[in-house]
Amino acid sequence: MASGGAVVLVGPLGTGKTETMHRVAHALAERDVASDLIRGLARVPTALAGSGGLPVAGAVLLVDDAHDLDPDSASMLIEAVCRQRVPVCFAVEAPTVARASSDPVTGALLGLASKGFARRIDLEPLGDAEARSFVVESGAGDLDDMTIETIVWLANGSRALLKELAEVAREASADGRDPLVAVRDVPVWARLADTVHSHLAGLDADHLGTLVTIHRFPGLASAHAVRIRPQHEIDALRRGGYLHREESHTGSLWANPLLAQGAARILGAAQVDALVGSAVSRLLEGGGRWWSPPIATGLADLLLRGGALPEPAPAHLCQRALRDAARRNNDDGRWAAAEAYAAMGIAGAADDAGLQLELAHARVSAGEPSAGLRLPEILSDEEDRARALLLSATWGVRGYTSRAQELRSALERGASGPEDPQVTFALIDALGLSLEWPEARDAAHDAAKVTTGQWRLWCWLMEAYARGELADAEGAKRLLTRVDEDVIDGGTPGLTTTDRLWILMVELATHLVLGEDAPPIHERIARERRRAAREGNDRVLGIAGLAVALSAAVRGESDAAVRSLDAARARFAPLRQDMAVAGVKLWIAQFLASNGRTGEARAIAERVETVWSEGPLSLRHACAATRSIIDALDQRNDEAARALRGALAATTSRQSPMRRARDLYRGVALDVLGEEALLEIRRLLHDGRSPLTHALSHPPHRSPREGTVRSAFLGTLIAQTPSSSDASAAASPRPGSAESSSLTRRECEIATLIAAGMSNRQIADHLFISVRTVESHIYQARGKVGAGSRRGLGEYFAGHAIGA
Repeated sequence: MASGGAVVLVGPLGTGKTETMHRVAHALAERDVASDLIRGLARVPTALAGSGGLPVAGAVLLVDDAHDLDPDSASMLIEAVCRQRVPVCFAVEAPTVARASSDPVTGALLGLASKGFARRIDLEPLGDAEARSFVVESGAGDLDDMTIETIVWLANGSRALLKELAEVAREASADGRDPLVAVRDVPVWARLADTVHSHLAGLDADHLGTLVTIHRFPGLASAHAVRIRPQHEIDALRRGGYLHREESHTGSLWANPLLAQGAARILGAAQVDALVGSAVSRLLEGGGRWWSPPIATGLADLLLRGGALPEPAPAHLCQRALRDAARRNNDDGRWAAAEAYAAMGIAGAADDAGLQLELAHARVSAGEPSAGLRLPEILSDEEDRARALLLSATWGVRGYTSRAQELRSALERGASGPEDPQVTFALIDALGLSLEWPEARDAAHDAAKVTTGQWRLWCWLMEAYARGELADAEGAKRLLTRVDEDVIDGGTPGLTTTDRLWILMVELATHLVLGEDAPPIHERIARERRRAAREGNDRVLGIAGLAVALSAAVRGESDAAVRSLDAARARFAPLRQDMAVAGVKLWIAQFLASNGRTGEARAIAERVETVWSEGPLSLRHACAATRSIIDALDQRNDEAARALRGALAATTSRQSPMRRARDLYRGVALDVLGEEALLEIRRLLHDGRSPLTHALSHPPHRSPREGTVRSAFLGTLIAQTPSSSDASAAASPRPGSAESSSLTRRECEIATLIAAGMSNRQIADHLFISVRTVESHIYQARGKVGAGSRRGLGEYFAGHAIGA
């Protein structure tokens, strides 16, 4: 432009056109080139016009929001560019979804570039990685991962939206409120609401209606979506980033909730109600020939509120809709709403087994296990049986044994045969909870031969975990590979994001049982985290937060792990009383303790023990083992020994070699067990090929720089490299050697500060970077030097510094 050229700067709202214009003005000033910055909403000042009505040559014109120019001003500037009278930079908004009618001014400005009179420069929306960096740089880097991921999704690539969202989230977090709740409840008069309204300016009424409709029916299958809204509108919104389509056989759709709420305000309540009514009408017109649970929930809402139905609804369809709504609300932890739907359904169909189960689920979960519940006498429907199995297991471990037995009796009366997959699956689960791993392995193996779909997938997964507990690394990994192929390649239909997250957590736990990390699983958890943010309900956010916390803890990112776990517990209350979740929390506590965070680890373990002190044997053992690790790493050896004796008692008469071998080894380190413990370990693991087998079969290594207890306990979490500790120490490279030269300057700097005793927060403040960036560098550095933990990385560098 300084040499006389013209530019058309094109990009969607929020891509930084205005900021770019200011930078252009600054760059021109540094070159002693005069410029005038004007806005398209105002007419071009007459003072700029010379003879013939064209701008005076000499000054560069910077026209922001040029698409808002009046036709006369636009014509004058376009003619000036064509005659090369004055260089002009036009900033033009390109809507992410095309407007219904053409804009002649925008078309003419874009024509300058297509006809060679100006150079076109396109500004792209922020990508996800750039957006995450933007949030961190804006001072919101201490938010939990799920909050940041959700903010990135809500911003839809817009810097302006991202800036406002980060500010709202940061302020809410500082006040002790959930940032995502603060974003959802933003007042209509707030700056964020204004920015949302501007972002939607490029959508016409039809696109706004489609956005609102998909939002009102979250998880709507693509095949059902096109029954109620035009396909081309859905496709346009997907291309523009307003909709997310799940990568599954149903292609379930989710709308950006922030933008959808803004669209609803633009359309008004009457129009939104009409859209919902229209969708419900289409469902009822089908007479049950096609069925969509999300739309059925909309029908249930109308029934519950006593609203007028758009179409006559048969009683059986109303009952089905109320059952679907009750089930969805129970799954999401909204028990009061679930009870309301189920109670209304029961009033019209007292013998509906599905409604009876959902009403019981809601009342028991709300702490009213005997509030006039009537359970089914017999359960034969496959869907109802699966639900009853889940409830009976949950009630049993929470002490509601009589209710659980009633459900099991109903299941037995409705069993279709000796190979009923639901009953078999419950048996496998019970064997694992009792630490009967050979029986659990064999039962899962046999069940996988006669089941299909998700049942077979979970049988493979449970067999893999059982083999891990039995130190059969090869067998476990072979099955995990089969599971991965089925999940990644989409061979198993019907898997939800929550299902995939649980699969990944069980896979990671299997590797941890074997004493090894699994970096590919961490990468897949990060991908599922992105999907979970787009689905956005509390349940999937809670499960994703739990998975992210486990991944972060294993990778040594303790701050991120604690933030994610706390946020997950706050967002989805059922996580606090879920038995499977308790096992994951104990793994998190163990790795937090290994990274020096014994206080937070102890708090997590104590919360789990409070709920599960009378739980199944496997969980009681895990609680005792975790407590022994935390006490030992906190230098409370007497307490650690007492907890360890409790853990050993749990496996005395059980075939659980990996658990018992770990406990025995820790007992040797604490000097409460002698040589006979090592002999028992060798007997337990004589056929095992676990990465921990070699390490556990030899006496704890005596380190000159750390106590035997600490070294031994850390070594039972993640196995070291095949070389022995002595050989590794003797061959340790110095910081300047070839082995350590793969570390970047920043990684070396951070490792040195860890060795000096600094926390991640102190390092971040010292280096003027975010805590998240520190954690990322630590993870990369650990992998390069083979350190099993953050503390191990610091000790590695401290040792090298001493050696140097």
